[in-house]
Amino acid sequence: MSSIRRYDNGSWNVICDQCGREYKANELSMRWDGLMVCSGDWEPRQPQDFVHGVADKMVPPFTRPEPSDTFIPQCNIYSVNAIASVASANCAISDYNNGYSLQT
Repeated sequence: MSSIRRYDNGSWNVICDQCGREYKANELSMRWDGLMVCSGDWEPRQPQDFVHGVADKMVPPFTRPEPSDTFIPQCNIYSVNAIASVASANCAISDYNNGYSLQT
């Protein structure tokens, strides 16, 4: 702590922004947050204040549009028959019955 009641040429009495004690102007220094503080209240800035996050790359390198649905006709034992209302288009074989009949 300094003796306030002394004369220093070119200096003046000031109050520390942190503790409120009186000091001579040449005994104070400016802290990182802009406050004029004494040597007991001076502290360096936290190094974590300078850390910046790295943005994630959220998009894939390339994209494609979703293809439209493709329906593939499937021929089975019933759709191969040439019977009306049983056969499937492009699967029926003419005159092929395979023992299946609509009559009961």
